[in-house]
Amino acid sequence: TASGKPLLANDTHLGIQMPSIWYEVGLHCTPVGPDCPFNVVGFSFAGVPAVIIGHNDRIGWGVTNLGPDVQDLFIERLNPENPNQYEYQDRWLDMEVIREEIQVAGRDEPEVVFVHVTRHGPIINDILGGIEEDWSFGWQPLSFSWTALEPGTLLKSVLMINQSQDWDEFRNALSFWDVPSQNFVYADVDGNIGYQTPGRIPIRAAGNGTMPSPGWTGTHEWLGYIPFEELPSAFNPPSGYIATANNAVIGDDYPYFISADWAPGYRARRITEMIESRENITVEDIQAMHGDSVVTYALDVLPYILSAQPSDPVHAELLDLLRSWDGRAQRDSVPTTIFESLRFHLITRVYGDELGEQLLARSRSDLQIALNNILPTPDSKWFDDIYTEEVETREQIVLLALEDTVEELTETLGKNIDQWTWGKLHTATFENQSLGQSGIGFIEWLLNRGPVAVDGSAGAVNNTAHSLSEPYTVTSVPSQRQILDFQYFEQSLSMHTTGQSGHPFHPHYADMIDPWRNIEYHPMLWTRGQVEAAAEDTLILTP
Repeated sequence: TASGKPLLANDTHLGIQMPSIWYEVGLHCTPVGPDCPFNVVGFSFAGVPAVIIGHNDRIGWGVTNLGPDVQDLFIERLNPENPNQYEYQDRWLDMEVIREEIQVAGRDEPEVVFVHVTRHGPIINDILGGIEEDWSFGWQPLSFSWTALEPGTLLKSVLMINQSQDWDEFRNALSFWDVPSQNFVYADVDGNIGYQTPGRIPIRAAGNGTMPSPGWTGTHEWLGYIPFEELPSAFNPPSGYIATANNAVIGDDYPYFISADWAPGYRARRITEMIESRENITVEDIQAMHGDSVVTYALDVLPYILSAQPSDPVHAELLDLLRSWDGRAQRDSVPTTIFESLRFHLITRVYGDELGEQLLARSRSDLQIALNNILPTPDSKWFDDIYTEEVETREQIVLLALEDTVEELTETLGKNIDQWTWGKLHTATFENQSLGQSGIGFIEWLLNRGPVAVDGSAGAVNNTAHSLSEPYTVTSVPSQRQILDFQYFEQSLSMHTTGQSGHPFHPHYADMIDPWRNIEYHPMLWTRGQVEAAAEDTLILTP
C-alpha cells in the first residue's frame, strides 16, 4: 500500500431487502476496562449487542460466506409396528417426539404438529411432502442433519472478536464461531494480515453428503468436526495480500472435505488481477475494485461466440458490438444487455432439449459454468438439438441464440439497438421483508423502494447478481461495503444499501440507495470528535 499499513476491504453479498440487514454502530466505553471492554465500530444486526464486521482500536476484520457442506439427509427405515421407532444397526430406536402448537388466526384451538427426531436430526418430509407430492417418487422418511441445529457459541465469539487485540486473540475468538462458517480476513495496526476459516464442518465416515445416505447402516455417520487448528488459515503470506470471494480456499491436497460447490472463482481472479496490476495501493484503488463491473467469464467465452459467421446483418451488428465491448457491465452499456440475453438463450438452446423446462429452470446458474466448459469444443454433443434430425454445431446454436436475443430485446426494449442499455433491464428493487409483496399497491408504495438501475452482474466484483430463471432482476447485492485504513482509522469508509432507519417516512430510510449504487461512501466515524461533528441528535439513556 502507499502508506505501508494494511487496507482491508469487505462487501458481503446477501439477498436484496428493505430495510437493510445492516445497522452501523459504534460501541465506545469511556473508559475501556474490565467492566466495559468495548471500543469498536462497524456493522451489526439490529438487536445484537456487538459489531459483526468492523474494527476496534487494534484490529479489523471482514467476512464473506465460506459455503461448506454442513447439511446431510439420511433415509430412515421405520418400524412397521411402531411408527415412532426407526432402525439403526439392526436395532429399533425410539424417536424423540416433540409436540409443537401453531396458533392460527380465527381459530380457538392451535394447529398441532408432531416433530419426529432421530439420531440424525428431525424428519423433514412427514408434514409437507410425503406420498401426496409429485416429486417424492415413493415416500421415504428423510432426517436432516445440520450443524445449526446444535447449541452454539456464536455470540460468545462475536463478543470476543470485538475485544481482540492481536492475531492470536482473534483466532482464539474464532474458535468459538460455530455456525455459519465464514471466510474471515484480518489486519492490525502493526501491519499484519491474515485469513481464517472457522466453524463446525463435519467429518463423514463415508461419502460427502451430496446425496441422501442410508440412515440405518451407520456407515455414513458424522464422526466429529474438522479441528480448528486444521481449518484453512494464513498469516502474512509472501504475496503480501489475501483475496477471497466465495471461491475454493483449499487445494486437492487438503485432507478434509469442505464443499463440492464453490463459487467458480471469477471474482477472486479479477480481484487478484487488479491487486497485482497496481503498486502503492490506496483507498481510492480499493473503491475502484469495489465498483469494478468487469464480467470475467464473459471475456472467457466471447472468443467462441464471436467466431460465428452470421448472414443476418442485425446479428452481425450485435457481434460487432460485443467485439468492441470491454466487458464492463455498466448501466448505460448496450453490449452488456446483448451478452446477458445471449447467455440466457444459449443455455436454453444448449441444455433445454436434454433437461426439459423444470430441470432447466432449477439449474441455470450451474449451467453457466457447464456452458463455459463446453464452448471450446465446437462439435460437443451438447450443441446438438435432440429433437431435430440434423446434428447441430456450436456455431449453429450461437446463431439461433442470437436470433432469440434479437426477438426478446426487440419485444422488451424496441427496435433501436442504441436503446438496449443494461440499466433498463438490470434493476434493483428493495422490498420490505414483511409486507413488500403484500399485493396491496399503497402498502408496497409506502414500504418498498425502486426499481433503480445498477451496474454490475453475477460474476463481477460489483456482484449485483440476478437469477437466470428470472432474468435481469437483481436478487442479491453487496449488502455493505467497508474500507479500513490502518494508517489512520479516521480515513476508513463505509456504506450499506438503504439507510439507518426502518421507518418509511424517516429521511434516513432510503438515503443510502443512490450512494450505494454509485459506489460512494461516508466516513466510518471513529473518534469522538468525528461522531460529534456528524451528529444530528443526541440521546442519553440514564439508568
